[in-house]
Amino acid sequence: MLCLSPANMPKLILALLVLGLAACGEPAGSRQAPDLVLQDVAGRTVSLASFRGKPVLINFWATWCDTCRVEMPDLQALHERLDGKGPVILGVSMDENLAAVPPFVKENKITFPILYSDRKVSAAYAVRGLPAAYLIDPEGRIARRWIGAVDARAVENDILALLKKIGDH
Repeated sequence: MLCLSPANMPKLILALLVLGLAACGEPAGSRQAPDLVLQDVAGRTVSLASFRGKPVLINFWATWCDTCRVEMPDLQALHERLDGKGPVILGVSMDENLAAVPPFVKENKITFPILYSDRKVSAAYAVRGLPAAYLIDPEGRIARRWIGAVDARAVENDILALLKKIGDH
C-alpha cells in the first residue's frame, strides 16, 4: 500500500501508468464471456453461443464515437483478411439512436455482423467507455480485452495465435 505523501508521488504515478497501460490490451484470464443474444441491423437474432469453437472479437462502438469511426475500416479489413479462417467479428453498437447505425454500416461497407446492444449486455461486459473490445476464445472465455482503439494487426496476431492453439490440439 502506498501512502499519499509527496515522497511517494512518483511511485504512485508509475503504478497508475502501469495499470493504465495494462488495461489497453490486457490478457483477461479464464473468465467465461457473458452470454450475448442481440438483434443485428437486419433484425436477426445473433447469439455468442452459436460461435462456440471459433475465436470471436466483440467490438463495442458507436457512430458518434470518433475513435470508433476511425477504427471501423481497420476492423473491416481484418474481417476481410480473416474471412474463411474461422474467427468472427461482431460489432455491438451502443448508439441510442438506432436509425444512425444502418447508414453508417452501408456507407463504410461493413460486412461483419453489427448488433444493437442493450443495457444488460453492456453491463455484463462492464463497458464504461468506447471503443472497447473483447477477444473470446473458442471455449467461450475472455482471452483478451482492449479499452480504447485496437491495433488491428495486434488483434489479428492474437486471433491467429488462438487458431494455432486450436490446430495444435
